Amino acid sequence: MNTHLPIAPDRYSQGFFNTLFMQLQRYFGSAVSQDEEAPRIVLRSPNGTRYDLTVSDAGALVITPTEKTRA
Repeated sequence: MNTHLPIAPDRYSQGFFNTLFMQLQRYFGSAVSQDEEAPRIVLRSPNGTRYDLTVSDAGALVITPTEKTRA
């Protein structure tokens, strides 16, 4: 999923932030639903390394390298 956010203006305005927030809401609104559960989230770093983000039974966030992709 890709999105094209507006280029930041030289001077920030309320209209710019309204547009930015609406685009972010559309982007993430289709990716994650409210109260949606997932066993893991796969994150990719700028160099392309993928990481699993999970939570332990104690509630701690656990980040581990992975070769997995979204499935």
